Amino acid sequence: MTPIFPRNKYRVTLAGITVNAFGNGLMSPYVISWLAALPHASTQTAGIVFGATGAGQLIATLYAGRLLTALSPRNVLATGLSLSAAAAALLTAAHGLALAAAVLFALGSAQGIASAAQATALGTVKFADGNEDRVWSHLQVVLNVGQGSGFLLGGYLVTGNLVQTMRPVFLLNAISFAFFAAVVLLALPRHPASPNRRGQAADGSYRTLLSQRHARHLILGDATFFTFGIGFLLLLPLLASEADLLTLHQVALLLAVNTLIIVCGQLAVTRLARRIPRATGMRLLFLGAAASWVLIAAATELHSQTGSLIAVWSAVVLFSVVECLHTACLVPQLREAVPQADRPRILALHVFASKAGLIAGPALGGIAIAANIPLTWAAASCLLLGPALFSYSPTKTTAELPQKTPV
Repeated sequence: MTPIFPRNKYRVTLAGITVNAFGNGLMSPYVISWLAALPHASTQTAGIVFGATGAGQLIATLYAGRLLTALSPRNVLATGLSLSAAAAALLTAAHGLALAAAVLFALGSAQGIASAAQATALGTVKFADGNEDRVWSHLQVVLNVGQGSGFLLGGYLVTGNLVQTMRPVFLLNAISFAFFAAVVLLALPRHPASPNRRGQAADGSYRTLLSQRHARHLILGDATFFTFGIGFLLLLPLLASEADLLTLHQVALLLAVNTLIIVCGQLAVTRLARRIPRATGMRLLFLGAAASWVLIAAATELHSQTGSLIAVWSAVVLFSVVECLHTACLVPQLREAVPQADRPRILALHVFASKAGLIAGPALGGIAIAANIPLTWAAASCLLLGPALFSYSPTKTTAELPQKTPV
């Protein structure tokens, strides 16, 4: 039986997530620039090393999905965060590219395991008053608050000599990982060990999970949204330089507004989403995302600078609301779509889809923008329409069948 999560310990856990997100926000935007500034390094080698680190993180995330079916999410999360803290601290002593690459690979792998474990731990909590779906909305809010604050402070800390100024940033990030690990051990409830847990881990697989129509549609929709939705939102700086629609200061303001809308509007959108059928919410999610990028495509073709700016602002505001709808409608369905034994796997796939999408989206979009700017955004809009056609009616899973009581 899953233990009840006390409200005060839940708040402490959210505080730990916020601090860790703040530490990641301090560090992540500047890692490639730091790598390129190391002796005997270049922008090209920095990009290769960073890409290899991302690959390690993706592989570790999928491995963690299987690991979490056999081990306690609380213990796996604490271990992943502790290893992340150690790796981030070691970066302060990485003076060469080879050592930096090895430590970053270790950090990425540890973060991949921790991300999957965090999703599983929070995806299996139980409150005294029910309403466990609110976890995802709270998580979206605190992640944006933490990362947004980290981005802002990082811009002041990382100046001049990157090799020198990044050292305190790495140390602060290590402290944030260690703090969250302590919070996990003190606040997250212990799950009693199940005698059948290892057997269930051996029986299940990602292939079996994705053979279930509802789970497959959710994961495909999730991956599409992260790749061609949020991944393309990150292309706004490139759009500013290539299409001459915006200045970089305007892009920064747009991204700040995006964060502000999510922080202030996520809980309200979640409450409104409860009043409509989830299938309707899912279709509104993908139709809204598609409409956002149609507005961007139109903005690139308008001859009026004012009209283009209005279209871009409208697109970003609409997409910000759509992001809130994604958290309110799609993510809560993941834990309900599969039997309990497969929940770690489907939540690991959700984390994998988010990380892979945020790598693939900007990469694919950047290549396509070089060929044709309006067609790139129109194509992304069409791809986002695909998941709106899926059926999101849940199918009966073994989680809903009566369980045999062991003799």
